[in-house]
Amino acid sequence: MKVEFYKDINEFTDLVFQFLLKNEAENNLLFMILNSIKENLYRYGDYKPSLISVADNDAIKLVSIRTPPYNQLISYTEDLKTIDELVNKLIKENVDLPGFLGFKQGAERFVKLWCEKKGLKPYLARNERGYKLIEVAEETIGNRTFIVGTELSQSIILKWAEEMVLEAGLETEADQINRTLNQIEQDIKDQKMFLLLDNNEPVSMARKAGKTPNGSLINYVYTPPHLRRTGYATECVAKLSKRLLEEGNKFCFLYTDLANPISNSIYQKIGYRPIIDLDQYKFLKE
Repeated sequence: MKVEFYKDINEFTDLVFQFLLKNEAENNLLFMILNSIKENLYRYGDYKPSLISVADNDAIKLVSIRTPPYNQLISYTEDLKTIDELVNKLIKENVDLPGFLGFKQGAERFVKLWCEKKGLKPYLARNERGYKLIEVAEETIGNRTFIVGTELSQSIILKWAEEMVLEAGLETEADQINRTLNQIEQDIKDQKMFLLLDNNEPVSMARKAGKTPNGSLINYVYTPPHLRRTGYATECVAKLSKRLLEEGNKFCFLYTDLANPISNSIYQKIGYRPIIDLDQYKFLKE
């Protein structure tokens, strides 16, 4: 097998597109990231992204991306031996990684090999489940007001975004949190942030995130603690999902923390169905 690094994002995207499309739902994060860095190569950090393919006789078998300072990410693959090839190549190139994100079986294999070869200790930071929706259950849509977030609501959106990041442990470094909030601010300008209102007061939010060829990802779903268990998040996600389908998307995606049974339950009521489990690891010194 051949492991190659690429510098040209357009060349790389053209090369891996059809492979990723075969499992579009499972690979939605890679599509989202590729689309983002095609628009801005430094969207996620100050360093150029790492773009890697693993091929067997010119047939792509695995795709891997890293946008420093974030973790190494892999596509879904049925050929787990490609992960061994990726590990060996990264070690040969003296690559250091803070962590890893990938589908469960692939993550377990990568992390075991990586830590054995690098003398590191794996820490399972987060178990996530990816969901896909084709149709919204009408009974979850509700009748509250749903609006696009604007600069008038920017302060509450940024406040909630920071609370969510800290609560979920998604970011820990101050510069990463600031970069995320700067992106949320841009998303407000781009009309990607949405709010559910009750009695004209914001009670829940969600973001229209990245695109795949046929779908759209929803994230930054957040309801303040004192407003939870009221159905606000369910209605907010249901309304945004319906809107995205009406815009022409064939399906919607989102991810949940498996440690939170409530969120996993409410999304299934809306019509979301599990498609893949992802594990996120951090690498620690022994």
